[in-house]
Amino acid sequence: MTPRTMRILGKSIVVTIIAIVATFGLSFTARLALQMPIDWLSWVESTFIPILIAMPVASYIFAQSETIRDTCDKLEKSHAALKETHDRLTFVTSHDPMTGLLSRGEFMARMDRRRDEGECDTLLLIDPDHFYLVNDRHGHYKGDEVLVRIAKALVYTTRPGDSIGRLGGEEFGVLLRDARKEQAIAIAENIRRHIEGGPWIKGKQDGVKVTVSIGGAEIPRSADAEDVLRAAGRCLFEAKQRGRNRVSFTCEVARLQDITARKTRPR
Repeated sequence: MTPRTMRILGKSIVVTIIAIVATFGLSFTARLALQMPIDWLSWVESTFIPILIAMPVASYIFAQSETIRDTCDKLEKSHAALKETHDRLTFVTSHDPMTGLLSRGEFMARMDRRRDEGECDTLLLIDPDHFYLVNDRHGHYKGDEVLVRIAKALVYTTRPGDSIGRLGGEEFGVLLRDARKEQAIAIAENIRRHIEGGPWIKGKQDGVKVTVSIGGAEIPRSADAEDVLRAAGRCLFEAKQRGRNRVSFTCEVARLQDITARKTRPR
């Protein structure tokens, strides 16, 4: 006998016993009140009628209850599985599959949301120096390994509320929440030093030392995300031109504000 059948049978027996007791009480009370005799037929009726009626009805009701409960359990499990699948698909569509960082689209969307909230954030663009040497000397597998380690270094050296994304190829972006220029430069320098001092390609005589160049730009209110990205890109290009393995933050906020003003000025 299965646990389900035992539960149904046990509950039905309890209900039947209660029905028998209630029938005896009502029947005998009525007979005594009406001064009717209590014979053997009264005992039979009070015993078997509840059994014949209460037992099947109770069994049917409790069987339906068990079926509904099983169905609810299955629906709950299906809902949990669907939610897990939805969360997994959401993560896959919004994150880079190799590094686990935000994808370019999700990163840009967060920039737009932060701008709409009126916060003063700062964008950092990080690009490995001479990354092609890693792929040429050690293969693309090692190149991917280096990108994953850079991603972990960015997570380690940034704050919990900051957003980190892989913007394409070997370029990374960091959205520093509520960070002004001075604080952003300090964080960028910490990122640069941490990556410069990290162990990268091991067991190779011609190992490549990995460094990064970083360009940064503050994000003014009402600034377009693409304009901010271009401004940080110019600073990154300047860091490369000045010898790499450095932080460039010379792009002024006024330039972005002027671009924004020209776009919003009525014609």
